[in-house]
Amino acid sequence: MPELSFDTLRAELLESGIAPRHIRRIIAELDDHLEDLKSEAMAEGRTETEAELAGLRRIGNQKFIAKQMLDTPEFKTWIYRYPKIARVYLPVAYALLLPAAPVFVGIANPRRVIRWGTALMLSAGVTAAMFLSMQLAIALT
Repeated sequence: MPELSFDTLRAELLESGIAPRHIRRIIAELDDHLEDLKSEAMAEGRTETEAELAGLRRIGNQKFIAKQMLDTPEFKTWIYRYPKIARVYLPVAYALLLPAAPVFVGIANPRRVIRWGTALMLSAGVTAAMFLSMQLAIALT
């Protein structure tokens, strides 16, 4: 029995390096085409399930659609099209962006940063109070 969605096609294309924008477009086109075929079959008097199965049969094999996209290099992301450049560029880009990662995370999660900063200050205060009491105990004995 054929699949009633294009999730496996989407997953296969993503794993193979097809750019997500192309995947979204092709899946949307296939969904629209399937709806047209389904409504056409339902107008002929078929049930909804029969109409959907007939539409999927008319669309064809999803493996063939995936192969056609994989054979077209323009659909792939630049990392898959130019792997030698990616091997040089990506580590350098990551090394440059790594120190900025906490800043980006802090901007995205201000409440957590405030909570973390407050807990850090409280723990520093408790530690300072413990050291002070230890110093006083030493000094007074």
